[in-house]
Amino acid sequence: MVANLKEYMPEGIRINQITAGHAKEFHEKLKARGMATTTIHKRIQFARQFMHDAVDWKIIEENPFLKVKTQKSSVKVNEFVPREVVDKLMKKTNPVWQVILGLSRYGGLRTPSETLSLRWEDIDWEMNRMSIPEPKVEHHEGRGIRSCPIFPELRPILDEAFEIFGDKSEYLVAAPQYRAAANTSMGWKNSNLRTEMTRLLRRAGVSGWPRLFHSMRASRQTELQREFPLHVVCSWLGNSPRIAQQSYLLVTEDDFAKAAGVAKVMV
Repeated sequence: MVANLKEYMPEGIRINQITAGHAKEFHEKLKARGMATTTIHKRIQFARQFMHDAVDWKIIEENPFLKVKTQKSSVKVNEFVPREVVDKLMKKTNPVWQVILGLSRYGGLRTPSETLSLRWEDIDWEMNRMSIPEPKVEHHEGRGIRSCPIFPELRPILDEAFEIFGDKSEYLVAAPQYRAAANTSMGWKNSNLRTEMTRLLRRAGVSGWPRLFHSMRASRQTELQREFPLHVVCSWLGNSPRIAQQSYLLVTEDDFAKAAGVAKVMV
């Protein structure tokens, strides 16, 4: 977002010189660039919050982005990722990436921020629970760490990883280069995880899907919702019922098949 502001705002303009006109022009330039509606909405949200903080610090008198209206897409862009696809990927990769895939698809963790932040000390083997750091939402009151079960599909992946990395790495994902690249001064980013994931997909002969890691998290939330109450699942995965309904919960082909009585639901 800051990079976009530097690119599209007049060169050399000071923060206290930015007007509502500049903000609206910034919005138009994002649209002209061909960005997705949801992406534009998020960029404007970030800019609005950035300026709101500047108002709080008395750097500027009013927020120039308050009058910028954006449209948030109501279309869910995630796609359900079947377990058989994940199994194919697991067979074609190394233990480090098996942990990344497992935490993302079967643990429902945000990747990369939560997946790369999880330490072995956050794992309670006896209680079968994880204390998951939440870097992306830790600034919200009452957030920062959440408790989540170690689901049966995830447990053997973590058991094996602990045997290999438990005495060698502080983190479950024993790849410090990923953390160094992803946890930047500007916040968390996918770094080269997406690149490596794309290579893995090709190696396994699997077609990709939109929002590679976000879709795996959404797939897990969709599965859990079939078995547990929404508020419970949201507590485990760290989002709200509104966000879950809006962005995460998916209607799958198996839902149609189950309703029509022609096939059993996926497991």
